[in-house]
Amino acid sequence: MVLHGTMEQGDRLIQGMAEGGDFRILAAGTTRTVDTARELLDLAPVATDALGRALTGSILMARLLDKNVKHQYVTLRFEGDGPLGVMIAEANVAGAARGWVANPVPLDETLDVSRAIGRGLLTVVRGTPPAGKPYTSQIELKGSGVAQELTRYLARSEQMSSAVLLGVLNRRRGVAAAGGILIQAFPHASADSVERIEQRIKEAPPLSTLLEKMPIEDVVAAVFHGCHYKQIDSSFNVALSYSCSCSRERALAPLQLFAPDELREMVAQGGSEVVCQFCGRKYRFSAGDLLALNAKPDA
Repeated sequence: MVLHGTMEQGDRLIQGMAEGGDFRILAAGTTRTVDTARELLDLAPVATDALGRALTGSILMARLLDKNVKHQYVTLRFEGDGPLGVMIAEANVAGAARGWVANPVPLDETLDVSRAIGRGLLTVVRGTPPAGKPYTSQIELKGSGVAQELTRYLARSEQMSSAVLLGVLNRRRGVAAAGGILIQAFPHASADSVERIEQRIKEAPPLSTLLEKMPIEDVVAAVFHGCHYKQIDSSFNVALSYSCSCSRERALAPLQLFAPDELREMVAQGGSEVVCQFCGRKYRFSAGDLLALNAKPDA
């Protein structure tokens, strides 16, 4: 279920190179994707900021996977001790993303993202359904913000010098701008080119400020001005959207794990309703649907 967007009007991921091919750059404009998440999940501003950054990060990291293998995905699970609780962001190589926040409206809305998430554990899952076992790795959350946590993860897991820039700009009427940039240095990168890129990253204005004023193509060109940045042909751009893969069949699956007496209680109440945590879509199952489950030997 795709919830918005076309390439011309909506969000997109672009790809480029800098410093004569020493650096790979992925960049994503995700304003509509993040605003859709805000609306569907009824997120407070700090939750929108946190999940928006995580969604953008998952989109960028998913694009590091093999583009020729369909259905690959990256799931980021933040389990911090901050008031947001568990936060999940998931994206696939095709540009579809979805997310969830355990506590979308914390009592203290003045918190910044790092304190709202807190310290704990970041779990990253990379999978290729339906075949194969997903690859899972974890790092400690140090309460330093989504971009910094992902930068640390990439440095350890990819064994390549990386940097992640993320930004979300909230306004009273919704998300005004959101996006991110992922930079990776190839092993042959010279010390001079690394220094120039690092300096440009340090000097760059807040990403959300740039995203509000110009399209993602111009944002990246502005950040890496003087670094021989070149965008790869736009035919390689990826359309992005907040999309949920839920279905009636998937919503029914958890009910099969209930004990027979629990299913009978649901039947007595006239049926059951399952709500997708990622998009809020409701699936209603009648007493007959539940009786059919109760009749199965493994129910």
